[in-house]
Amino acid sequence: MKFNRITMFYFTFIMMVILSACKTDNASTSGKESKEESAKTRIYKSDKGDIELPANPIRVVVADQDYVGEVPALGITPVGASDWIFETPYYKDQLKGVESVGDKTSISIGKVAGLKPDVILTYNEEYYEQLSKVAPTVLLPFGKYNYRERLTKIGEILNKKEEAKKALAAFDEKIKTKKNELFQKIDKNEKAALVELSDKQVYLFGKNYGRGGEIIYNEFGLHAPAKVEEAAFKTGWAEISLETLPEYLGEADYIFLGVRGASVGANNDEARKKEIMSLKVWKYLPAVKAGNVYI
Repeated sequence: MKFNRITMFYFTFIMMVILSACKTDNASTSGKESKEESAKTRIYKSDKGDIELPANPIRVVVADQDYVGEVPALGITPVGASDWIFETPYYKDQLKGVESVGDKTSISIGKVAGLKPDVILTYNEEYYEQLSKVAPTVLLPFGKYNYRERLTKIGEILNKKEEAKKALAAFDEKIKTKKNELFQKIDKNEKAALVELSDKQVYLFGKNYGRGGEIIYNEFGLHAPAKVEEAAFKTGWAEISLETLPEYLGEADYIFLGVRGASVGANNDEARKKEIMSLKVWKYLPAVKAGNVYI
């Protein structure tokens, strides 16, 4: 009995030592893994070659306004973005606290560096090398990817693949709902045109150059007048003269109109819009006469 008690004592003591050692070792290993995880990187195959990125980037600078929307869609508020995007009402609440890094033609490398980004997104070849010296920079060539592909790509860059899938699924559901609502109001065969006025030019836009074309034409399945499709769908846009408005827009049931002066200012934009709308060549367009012009 005495032997058994002594044996049991030593056995218990040894087990306690072993367990204590294991616990210490596990804690040490766990701490090591935690440190390794925080310092972990991965390789992303970009158009500029392999880039080493943080495992989970948090501080993101978007150096071109065209790519800003994808970042909050993935659950990340960028720390910096280019100027023009701040003028867009849609992003007013989404970009609170985000710093401007200059417009896309004059990015401030100093401002970008001061934000200590984990990752920089751009399509600007001119600034790519300078930005790459600040932080890992991924160049996504403009126009190479449609908006779905671009969201997926940026999801890969920011390690938010699942968030990208969920965002696209939610988008598809919304499109389905809105498409059903739309075709309860209009006929599927009606035609829509996207027109933009600048200080001197008149532009038509197609299905892959912004201005809502991707939604109206690709998602909802509406068509543009044949002449508009012929002129603008392949290149994305086309410049036309005022005199040819009836030729291009005579078959349009709806016109979505944007007014944007390159450098003339808001007051001049309004003046330009009034000037065009006062012309007979505009007034007698079927969509205008029917009241189907949407600014």
